[in-house]
Amino acid sequence: MKRILILLFALLTVFISISCKNQKEAVTPEELYFDIQKIQLDMEYSSLRELYNPEPFEQLKADVMAGKADRLECFFRIQKILKEYKCLHLSLVPRDASVLYSKMLPFYFYCFGNDYHIYWAIPEYKKYLGWKLVKIGDCSVEEARRRLLDYSVLSYETVTGEKYELELPISYINLQTAGLVQKNGKVSLTLESRDGEIKTVNVRALKPLRIRRFIKLSPEKENQFYHSDRSKKYRIITSVEKKTVYVQYNSCQEDESYTCQKWFADIISELQTGKYNTLVFDLRYNPGGYGTMEYMINNELWRNKAEFDKYNLAIITSGRTASCATWFMNDFIRNYPDVKIFGEETGQAVFNYTNRPLTNKLKALNCEFAFPKQLDEDVPELYKRAREVTHSDVHRGTLPDVEVSECFEDFMKGEDTIYNTIYDYFNK
Repeated sequence: MKRILILLFALLTVFISISCKNQKEAVTPEELYFDIQKIQLDMEYSSLRELYNPEPFEQLKADVMAGKADRLECFFRIQKILKEYKCLHLSLVPRDASVLYSKMLPFYFYCFGNDYHIYWAIPEYKKYLGWKLVKIGDCSVEEARRRLLDYSVLSYETVTGEKYELELPISYINLQTAGLVQKNGKVSLTLESRDGEIKTVNVRALKPLRIRRFIKLSPEKENQFYHSDRSKKYRIITSVEKKTVYVQYNSCQEDESYTCQKWFADIISELQTGKYNTLVFDLRYNPGGYGTMEYMINNELWRNKAEFDKYNLAIITSGRTASCATWFMNDFIRNYPDVKIFGEETGQAVFNYTNRPLTNKLKALNCEFAFPKQLDEDVPELYKRAREVTHSDVHRGTLPDVEVSECFEDFMKGEDTIYNTIYDYFNK
């Protein structure tokens, strides 16, 4: 899992520092054919082998040999084939980010509930920070997202996970392929201000190296619960007023400068001040990481059980929560079965194929193909919860006890809707 996270991180967040040269090296149909065949062999021997359907791959090979599909067409078609398996750990990732990100929109969006607001913008567009996305071209946001999902580098296992596709950098090539670019090469965005003003903005996609900086949306009232800060793998925030210790756990990777043991020691130290009655683990931004991190945390959960049992316990999840983060949920529920889950369905289904993905370098496609090693059978508590608590299909994600989403207006007031909901729940 760590390797695929590194690849995706490099593709989706570090691409600004990567050369945006145009990748048009000549590859022969035979070379593309060979790469497709390598993917087929991997699928035949992967944990997904019982689901493997060779037919779409065979059709693609025939089209390649007939000159009907070049390298980029192959890439997108393979992506669409892989998405049919609905497996987060199954992906085809370009080794050069400029393949998809030779140009990008000058915005980033943030998902509040089911709405998308401009969260980052280049200085020329800073007046639109906070404006809500209404349409892309003639398409509703939902339809535009559906089209873009066909060309995403990520595969999603749940509908809730799919919501967050528009939070990623939006590739101009993907917009073109999805039919969302105008004839003049610009992208039409219909936006709505907080005052209800509707405006259509025609923006030109930019080369990453031309984007010097982004400006971030700031709430009108800043406070310490600025939950979208993902610069740290984990951190602790306290509120004496709400008698709560908030533990934001953003990545299942240990910070060498702040070890797992020190982190939990600090949590215990805060709790033992006598100022708090609630402990919250916030996983809404946690896509996974190392299984070894979860082994260490499981030891800490067991070792500190006598202390944690004294408090109201809560976990926050979202459609971004996946992989090792769900292992953490399983371990937490096993140790503390009365914990309450707030937020959204997780991005990873209870029934899933996981573990550290195996990868295969594909020379002609200039990609790495990652596929899962095993069926995830390490989350028995999540299976039990789906059967006995939420009465839900295991092919869905883990569902919350209390469904609640982030609210833009609360954010602008310096509040966290989910944190407020947890406080109200335990103090009603």
